[in-house]
Amino acid sequence: MNKNIFAAIISVASFSAGSVFGVGPDSNGAGTQDYSYILDSGRSIAITRSSVTPKVSGTHPEGYVLDNPYATASGMSMSAKWDYSGTSVGISTSSPYLVDLNYTNGILTNTGAKVTSSETAIIASRALSSNVKVFGGFRLNQYKATLNKPFLGGAGNPTMTVAGGYQYKLDTGTSTGFAIGAAYEIPEIYLRASIQYNSEIAHKSAKTTEIFGGATTAGAPDDVIAPSSMIIKLRSAITPKIIAFANWRSSQYKKFVISGPVHTAAGQGNIYNPESGTDYTIGAAFVVNDKLTAIVGTSKGASTDTGAAASALAPFKGSSNNFVGASLKITDNVEINASYALISFGDDNAGVPLSTGAGGLAAFTNNKGSRISIGTKISF
Repeated sequence: MNKNIFAAIISVASFSAGSVFGVGPDSNGAGTQDYSYILDSGRSIAITRSSVTPKVSGTHPEGYVLDNPYATASGMSMSAKWDYSGTSVGISTSSPYLVDLNYTNGILTNTGAKVTSSETAIIASRALSSNVKVFGGFRLNQYKATLNKPFLGGAGNPTMTVAGGYQYKLDTGTSTGFAIGAAYEIPEIYLRASIQYNSEIAHKSAKTTEIFGGATTAGAPDDVIAPSSMIIKLRSAITPKIIAFANWRSSQYKKFVISGPVHTAAGQGNIYNPESGTDYTIGAAFVVNDKLTAIVGTSKGASTDTGAAASALAPFKGSSNNFVGASLKITDNVEINASYALISFGDDNAGVPLSTGAGGLAAFTNNKGSRISIGTKISF
C-alpha cells in the first residue's frame, strides 16, 4: 500500500464518521470539531458538504399524527493546510451545531427551533519524534438560535401564528476557545492513536430577545457556554489493503443551559437544558485499486438517559447509522469523496401540550433518515 492510497482512505474515513443529532445539536457526531487532519503530511485543500434528511414523526396523545417537522439540514466544512520546516499549519471552518424543525399539526402548529453555527479553527502541529506529534490552536465559535411556541398564545392565538405566541432569539456573537491534542504513530503499519480536547467557550456578549403577547424583552443572559469535548481516534492497517478505524467523542453539555425570564414566567422552565453524552464510530476501509477506496462502518450517539420525557424539539433517544463511502483519485493530486448513511432514531416519548393546556406524551417510534456527504481534496 502506498502513502497516496492511505491518504485517500483517511480522507473518506474522516468525513464519513459521525452519527446525527446524537448528543445535543452536534452536527456530525464523533467527527464534530475534529481537527486531526493537521496531523497528515503535505499541503492540501479540502471541501465537504453534507445534507441530513430526518424523517421523524409521532402520535399526539389526542390522536393525530405529528408529521415530520424536520427540514433538510445542510452544512459545509473547508480546511487548508501547509507545511513549513517541520511544522504544519492549517485553517478550517465548519458548522458544528445544526437544527431546523417546525411542526405543522394540531396544538404544535408552527412550534419549532432553528440553530445555525460557525467555527473557524487555526491549528498547527509538529513532530516531537518519529512517533509522536502534538497539535493545537485557537477556535472562533458563534451560533444563532430561534425558538417559536405559538401555543403559549392560548385562546388569543387560535390560528397558531408565530407572531401571536412566544418567540425567543439568541445571537452569541463570536468568542474564542482552544483545541489541543497529541498523537502516537507507527508509520510502518499506518497506525495512529490520537487524543484531542476542545475547550468550552463562554459567550459573554450573547444577546437575547423574547417576544410574548406583542411585548419585546431584550436581555443579556449569564454566560452562554458552548460545550467542551474530548475526541479519541485509533486507526491501523490490518492487511496491506484494509485499514480499521474507531472514533469516540464525549460532549459536555451540562453548562449549556439556556433560559429566559418570560419563558420561565409562562411556566415553561428552561428553554434548553441538555445532557452530556458520547458518540462513537467504527469501520474499515478497503483498497479496491490504485484509484478507488471503499469504506463501510457504523456509528451511534446519545445523551445521558435521565428517564425524563424527551423534548418535542428533539423527540428521540439518540441515533445510529450505517454508512458506505468511497474515495476516487482523479489525478495524483485530486480526489473525490462521497458517503451515504441510513439513520435510525431511538424510540422515545416527548412532552407535548394538550389542547386543554395540560401536558401529555407523544410517542415517536420507528423513525429513520439519511445523510449524503460529497467532498473533494486537492493536494499541492
